[in-house]
Amino acid sequence: MTEYIAILPDAVDASAHTYLRLPHPRTGAPQLYLPTPTSICEVSKVSGAQGRTWFIGDSVSHGAMLLHHPIDPLFLAIPLALSLIPTGRTAPFQPLGDLLSSVVASSAWDLKPAFAPSAPPTAADIARLVEIKAFRKAFRACCERKVIEAADDSGEGVDEAEGSRPRSTAYYRSSREVILELLRRKVDRLADEANFSKFDHLVRGLGRDGLLETGADPVLVQAARNTAAIEHIAQYLPPLLLPMLIASYDMAAYNRYLQDRSAAARAAEAPIIVEKKEKENKRKLAKTESSRGVEALKKVNTNGMAKMTSFFKPKTK
Repeated sequence: MTEYIAILPDAVDASAHTYLRLPHPRTGAPQLYLPTPTSICEVSKVSGAQGRTWFIGDSVSHGAMLLHHPIDPLFLAIPLALSLIPTGRTAPFQPLGDLLSSVVASSAWDLKPAFAPSAPPTAADIARLVEIKAFRKAFRACCERKVIEAADDSGEGVDEAEGSRPRSTAYYRSSREVILELLRRKVDRLADEANFSKFDHLVRGLGRDGLLETGADPVLVQAARNTAAIEHIAQYLPPLLLPMLIASYDMAAYNRYLQDRSAAARAAEAPIIVEKKEKENKRKLAKTESSRGVEALKKVNTNGMAKMTSFFKPKTK
């Protein structure tokens, strides 16, 4: 049995929880997640290009490392919520339990067991996912919500003056607009200067675009931050949703700036080419210019002199 070194957040005991094998939000490929009472961790396998080995005490284990990093359950909920939005019509409001049951019943999330490729696909881990409190909260956030107040048995309603609260039932409907608004909040929060400056790789991107210089247009800088923030979370977004998120921001000025900058860079790297007309002028100038000696020979009287070609004629017999 292969053993791996695992790095987990503090207060997370992997032995106390069961891993979930779920489709990745962007690619749909199988991905391991570790649910905890307060969060969900994504598992990433890190290994070098060459074979490595861990030596711990007297034991030897595989050189790969399993990193467990928390992931926002919203990214797991978004593709499931989008799958419930019908095409060409408006879906009805339903109780949350009915929506989640529809997700579990869908074959779109079935995965073949990891160590039994001949076994039929199953969505058993999706059924466990929808029972996690953090996921249910994220799924509700992806939906429109309607609350219907319940009347009493007599049909006359409940007298709130008596201190009793009316019973109510919440109904939900997946909404693409609600999901986009949630993602815009994430982008705006990450693109905020105080948060953005904490990520070195994002800041370096501004430097490559020449937007870290003093006097840079603040509108372009903000647009660059928005673009970098979108690219940062795009690794967890379904492919069809990403263009919609990008289109919700005005990037026209920033795109023109990048095009102009790219054109200027290409022009600077291009070789200098002399135009054809200039070459012809130089050629004519070279023909008209001659040395002083040549000009003097032109004035010599050559009448009666033998031509040079006469010395190369065959002798007459």
